[in-house]
Amino acid sequence: MRAPLPPLLVAVALVVIALATAQPLIVGAAFVGALLLHQAAPPPHRLMLRIALISALFILVLNPFVAVEGDHVLFAGPHFLLFDFEVTSEELLYGLVAGLRLATAILATAAFLRLADPDRTQALASRIVPRSALTVALAARLAPTLRRDALGLREALRLRGSGPERGRRAAIRQGAVLIEPLVASSLERGVDISEAMVARGYGAGTMTRLPEPAYTRGERIGLLVGVIGCVVGIALVVGAAPYAIYPLAGPILSPIGVVLAGVVLLVSLLGARALRWRA
Repeated sequence: MRAPLPPLLVAVALVVIALATAQPLIVGAAFVGALLLHQAAPPPHRLMLRIALISALFILVLNPFVAVEGDHVLFAGPHFLLFDFEVTSEELLYGLVAGLRLATAILATAAFLRLADPDRTQALASRIVPRSALTVALAARLAPTLRRDALGLREALRLRGSGPERGRRAAIRQGAVLIEPLVASSLERGVDISEAMVARGYGAGTMTRLPEPAYTRGERIGLLVGVIGCVVGIALVVGAAPYAIYPLAGPILSPIGVVLAGVVLLVSLLGARALRWRA
């Protein structure tokens, strides 16, 4: 697992770049960068990749039927309630850009969560919002514990003669039976955790911190790549590569678009190689 700051900066830079401009080349480059970072993270990869691609495809298909924009009409259809069946090339292009933005955010976030060390991420967040970070950390650790408790209780019910029943209603009844013991066990575990925290001095004064380990060479490169990506994102926010899709899409292969897309791809490739997870 990596230190949280380098993958966080790279992921934030890719998301900001994708959201800061509508230039299709740059947004596409940010999506490719998020895909590279996602592939550099620990497995599994297929689930989040499918979610990202399906979400992007859904927006691409839906946008022409809910938007009434664009000058280049590809198909002239009727207007029915909230849906417009007139399809323009600008609507398709905007749907593609919006879908790639969402896919970039999904893949970059998933890559950060799998690349960053969760304990060091919590420590980083606790410096800003200590109580919220503690709550999130406890919830993240209790959720798998509750799942294990539920499986154990279900197995105990089966061993006592409450065999598996078929159908949705039977599954709901079996799940309802587990609610009371799960709530009781979670409350008991919460009391135990609070007593342990009090015994260890939580809230009694200024907390001490373990020294952070030094960054590795890959993490330092990732940190530099993230800073460069954030600079590119800020440049796009202030209008370095203006681009409008509606009512008439501008040229996609503009010089500034090609240059910035190349920079984003290069930065993403360097960041993915530097932060690659190794078993």
